[in-house]
Amino acid sequence: MSRIKCLIIDEPYASSVLESYIGELESLEHVGTFYHAIDGLMYLQQNKIDLLFLDIMLPKVTGEAFLELLPCRPRVIFLSDRKKRWKRRNDKYIIDCLVKPITFESFLASVDRYYAAVPQPVMKRGSPGRRRRPAPDRGPFIYLFSGRSVVKVFLDEVLYIEGVKQYTKIKTTEKELIVYQGLTAIEERIAGRGFMRVHRSLIVAISKVTAFTEHTIEIASHILPVSAPYRRQVARLIRAGLRDV
Repeated sequence: MSRIKCLIIDEPYASSVLESYIGELESLEHVGTFYHAIDGLMYLQQNKIDLLFLDIMLPKVTGEAFLELLPCRPRVIFLSDRKKRWKRRNDKYIIDCLVKPITFESFLASVDRYYAAVPQPVMKRGSPGRRRRPAPDRGPFIYLFSGRSVVKVFLDEVLYIEGVKQYTKIKTTEKELIVYQGLTAIEERIAGRGFMRVHRSLIVAISKVTAFTEHTIEIASHILPVSAPYRRQVARLIRAGLRDV
C-alpha cells in the first residue's frame, strides 16, 4: 500500500500537532505545511496530494471557497475550533471535520474514514501467458491502525474485540492486534455484520460462539464474561440460530 501524501493548511499550533500525528503512522507522508491560503494554493497548483488537512476558516477566505480554487481536488479533512461551523454535505471529497484541540484518537478516526471512502488501487494485470491464480475471497474487511501501520482486518477471522483503556485488542483466528481506536468507534464500523456486545469492554463474533451460559461465552479456548445488561440480548441472538445477524 503506497503512502498517503498529506498537506496541512492551518495556524501554527494546530499544524504542529497534526505534523506529530502524521509522523506516528508509516502509512502517511507529510509533504508540507502552510499557514496562509495563497501559499497553499500555489503549492497545490503544481503538486498532487492525497489528503488535505484544511482550516475551515482561513484568513480572508473560507475552507470551502478555497477548495473551489483548486485545479485538482484532493480528499479533505476540515479543521475547526467549533463543530457547528461545519455541516456535512453530500461531497465525496470531504471526509470529516476535526474539532480543535485535536486528539490523536479523533485524528485516527478521521484517517480511518479516508480509507473507508477512497477505493483501494487495483492490481495491474500480468502478461497473458503468466496468469495468476485469483486470491481466495476472504470476505468483508475494515482498515485499522496497529502500531505505525494500517492493517486490513477480515471480519470473518475476528473472534472477539476487547477494549483496553484508549486502545483495543482484536483477537483473530491467526493473531492478536492492538489498534489505536476505542471500542465504541470500532463497534460503529462493524454494526450489522455479525457481532454483538456482551460486556462494557467486549464484542464477540456471534458465529464463533461454541458454548454459552447466562454468565459466560466460549469462543475457541477463550471463556469471556457476559455482564448483566447484555444477557437477555445475548441469549436471544444465540438461540435464534444466528441466522438474522
